[in-house]
This record gives sequence, structure tokens and C-alpha cells, in this order.
Amino acid sequence: MTWNASTFFRLVWRDKIAFLSLCVLVVWILVALVPFVFTGFAQIPVDLRTRLQGPSAEFWFGVDSNGQSVGLLLLNGALTSFIVSLFTVSMCLFVGIPLGAIAGYFGGKIDMIISRIMDILLAFPPMVLPIAITAFFGGGLVNVVIALSVSGWVSYARLVRGQFLSFKEREFVLAARALGATHGRMMWRHIFPNVISPLAVQSTFALASVIIAEAGLSFLGLGVSADHVSWGGILNVAKDYLTTNPSLAFFPALALFSIVASLNFLGEALRLSFDPKSMGN
Repeated sequence: MTWNASTFFRLVWRDKIAFLSLCVLVVWILVALVPFVFTGFAQIPVDLRTRLQGPSAEFWFGVDSNGQSVGLLLLNGALTSFIVSLFTVSMCLFVGIPLGAIAGYFGGKIDMIISRIMDILLAFPPMVLPIAITAFFGGGLVNVVIALSVSGWVSYARLVRGQFLSFKEREFVLAARALGATHGRMMWRHIFPNVISPLAVQSTFALASVIIAEAGLSFLGLGVSADHVSWGGILNVAKDYLTTNPSLAFFPALALFSIVASLNFLGEALRLSFDPKSMGN
């Protein structure tokens, strides 16, 4: 499968949900860049006189129990979510692609060893290892990325391994081998380009999963440090005021829902753009 950008954007334009998802994602990216570009928005002042104030003309999203603007917290939380998700997915790709390629291409004992490691990591429920790692080593941006990457690379390695097992016996690979191509050339020049499309789709869905996972860790108090705002941390504070001030939980929950849903819908559109036969006319 090959990707055509015009096919993807044509599909998004035709699909109202996909188009809305793209708009929502672009908005969140711009929102996340605000505290990064304009450092003044990264400073969230505390004013206990306004604590637990509901949405108003001055504070559109209200004020939390610490006297901080929920709007500013959402801005900084968006930046944290994007940083953690992008770095986690990148690390998973960096580890999973070569291990999966080596296992699928060479097979034998190498494949057995790598596959057994993957089986051991898959035996743990998805969030058990990240919770255990952050509980033992402590929270923080780097520790959260490492914790989510420890088992996250396995899904990429399994995907790449399966694709390499499928393609290494294809005619074009056998022809390259007969012409004297090296293992490295056959792996990365002839086989790997065919793996990019499913990897891109999986990475899009994984971004949404990592954002949810990071928020879950922060909600449990095991996420990023106090120096970084997390939507999960906002929800953790807001849970004590669900009956008296539900807007404190509503806006971060809505933020999580909107960005995760938009990534999932765009991931599906991306999958269809790689396989135009499934699009219909």
C-alpha cells in the first residue's frame, strides 16, 4: 500500500466526522504551542480569593481549588500530552522497528528470543508495568515516557515482524537476493517501505492511547511532576468537587475526549487512504 496525500485529504473533506476531527486536532496543536511559544502562558498565577469560581467572563473555564485558571491549566496540559505522546511513540518506533525487522527477516533463534521477550511483556496487563515503574522510580516527564515505552514497543515489533515474514519470500525480494543485494539493502530498501503504511496507522491510534495512559498515571498521582500540568492531574483535583463544581472535571474530560476521538477518526481515515479499494466511489 502506498500513501497519497491528496487521497487522504479528499477522504477527510468528504467525511464530515474526519474533517471535524482534523479541525479539532489542528486547534489542539495550536493550543499546545501557545505556552511553548509565549512563555507567559506557562506561568499560572495562584489567587486563592477566586478559588472554585465557576466559568465567567474573566475565567472562561473557571478556577480550580488551588486558585489557578482552568483555561491556563488546559493550555499547559495539552502541551504535556503532546510531548509525552510524541516522545513515547517515537521511542517505541525506535525500538520496535529494528527488533521486529530482525526477528521477521532472520528468523531462527533470534526470532525465538525476541518473540519470547515480547510474549513476556504482553503477559502483563497494559497499565501494570507503567504503574509499577513510575511507582518505583517516581513520576516525571522522562520516567513517564520510559514507563509507557517499556511495553509499548511490542505492538510495533509484532507488526513489523509479521510484515517482514510476509514480504521476505515475495518475488521482488527473491529477485533482489539473486542479484546479490545485501541483507541490509533487502530489509530497508525493499521490504521496509511496505511496512510504513500500517506503522503510520498504528502510530496515529497509539498517540491517542498514550494520551489516555499519561492522563491515567497522572490521575493516580504517578504521572508527570508538579512542574508540568497534566489533564489527568486536573481531573484528580476535580474529583473532590464533582457535586459542588462539576465544571472543574467537565472541561479537562471534554479536552481528553475531543483529542482522543479526533486522533482515532483520523487514524481510520489514514487507514482508508492507504487502501483506496475500501473507500468506495
